[in-house]
Parts: sequence; structure tokens; C-alpha cells
Amino acid sequence: MIWILAGAALAAVVLLGALGWRLTRPRATHRMDAPEEAMQAAEQSLAGFAALSAVVGQDGQAALVFGDGLRVAVLKIRGHAIAAREIVWRDVRATREGLLVATNDRRFGTVLIAGIDNLDVRRLAPQLTRG
Repeated sequence: MIWILAGAALAAVVLLGALGWRLTRPRATHRMDAPEEAMQAAEQSLAGFAALSAVVGQDGQAALVFGDGLRVAVLKIRGHAIAAREIVWRDVRATREGLLVATNDRRFGTVLIAGIDNLDVRRLAPQLTRG
């Protein structure tokens, strides 16, 4: 009986140690480093999306991808994957921190494309800013 209790206690200590290590270890964060990576992710994630250009935030955590037919996608890092949603251009607004995208998707949330401004968009997707 005492050996069973000792074994259970030892298992609990090992389990708690492993859990503590997992919670406190530094996490490697995935990031998008190039517009081409964002364009490829948008094309793979969104049916029929043909990427023409993209802009990646300075922190590498989000991007806007411009496609043919005035299609626009917002991408963000989720763990080690890239998630994408198609948006309408009117849901994008400029802030001091960058472009803020309201996705109207509660689970996806609002996305900040850090360090990007309207001039970047005009250069990459002039068809969206004509007016």
C-alpha cells in the first residue's frame, strides 16, 4: 500500500514539473518575414484567391494581401500557423500604430498590421485607394 502511494506521489511531482517547465519555457514565435510568404499563405487558405501583392507588418505577426478583382485578405500568426480571412477594404483604418483591420469575426478578432500606413497600400494596391 505504501509503495502505491509513493508511486502516485512521484508521478504527481513529475507531472507538475513537466507542466511548470512547459508553461515557463521561452516560446519560439513564428513570424512572416516576406510578402511572398503572406501571398502564398493567402492563396492556400482562401479558395480562388490570386495574390498580386502583400505588405507584412514590422513585427511579422500580420499582413495584408491584395488579390485580383479587388479582393483583400488579412493574415495573422496563430501559434505556428498562419490564419487568413477575406475582408472588405472599408474594414481597414489607419492608426498611429499601423493599419487596423476589423474582421467582423469574433474568433479571428481585430488585427493590427504594425508599422504599415496608407502610403504602403497606395504603392501596392492603387486600385483600392482610387476614389
